[in-house]
Amino acid sequence: MPPRLDSSTRRRAILDAALPLFARKGFAATTTREIAQAAGVSEALIFKHFPSKSSLYEAIFLGCIDGDPEYARLLALPPSTATLVQLVQALVSYFVLEVPADPEEQARHRLALYGLLEDGDLMRVVYDGLHERFHPTFTASIRAAEASGDLAGGPVEAGTGMWLADHLCTMMASVCLSGRSLVTYSCDRPDLARQAIWFILRGLGMRDEAIAAQEGTTRFPHVPFPSR
Repeated sequence: MPPRLDSSTRRRAILDAALPLFARKGFAATTTREIAQAAGVSEALIFKHFPSKSSLYEAIFLGCIDGDPEYARLLALPPSTATLVQLVQALVSYFVLEVPADPEEQARHRLALYGLLEDGDLMRVVYDGLHERFHPTFTASIRAAEASGDLAGGPVEAGTGMWLADHLCTMMASVCLSGRSLVTYSCDRPDLARQAIWFILRGLGMRDEAIAAQEGTTRFPHVPFPSR
């Protein structure tokens, strides 16, 4: 007999099976029976781990955050200019570097786009979860950067700035989902990520000298990316 899987391994297998099915067929057209067959478990076991199909959808997005020690580290940082830069760096690195290079992340991004094209209710829950997790640290770091003189006050409210940065990066990932960038950039991916970080931080009001100082001390992304 095959070895008995522990609870966390079964849960992971269900999520891994659900993601490509949801991304290929959409949420409504995918049945829990199909997910169970792909995961090698019973439908009853799916509902043991996830109260509903919608909670499984939510876990695909938010579970990967809650289970990632790097996100936990970021959210535990004290509010500061450096923390704000690291949050923006993580956002850009994910959408501009990881999504175009990782098939699993591409599937997750396609699923998000499907959710936006449907009635949006499921993605609203996801966005609410992202707001709950990141908004407090992001806005507190904006205030800390202002207090230190690294960021000039302006018309962009901190919470809105977080979402504007997210929307920019989401679109940058979307134009690569065909397997190649549909936009001809005049630079490679790592430099594109660096420019996006500068663009976002400047838009939030951070002074150039503060960005340059953080670039020297904070690890801006330098991740290899295949040729366009």
